[in-house]
Amino acid sequence: MQARANTQIVGTSIGWTLDRARHYAGRFATRVVEFIDARADAYAAACLYEELSKLSNAELERRGIQRGELHRCIFETLTRR
Repeated sequence: MQARANTQIVGTSIGWTLDRARHYAGRFATRVVEFIDARADAYAAACLYEELSKLSNAELERRGIQRGELHRCIFETLTRR
């Protein structure tokens, strides 16, 4: 006994599956880009913290930053974006 598939049904289900695959691939790609952006922002904040932490207390005060508030200052610049 030979089974035959209705070509219209098969074509529709394959098209639907490909559309869903494209949709999920697009969502995945968006999440990957968001992750990379977040990592880049975190790395930039870490570099900024490292640079500022090397400055003297007087230089930090001149810039309006207290040594004890340095981490908050960096965090605020990271969350403003």
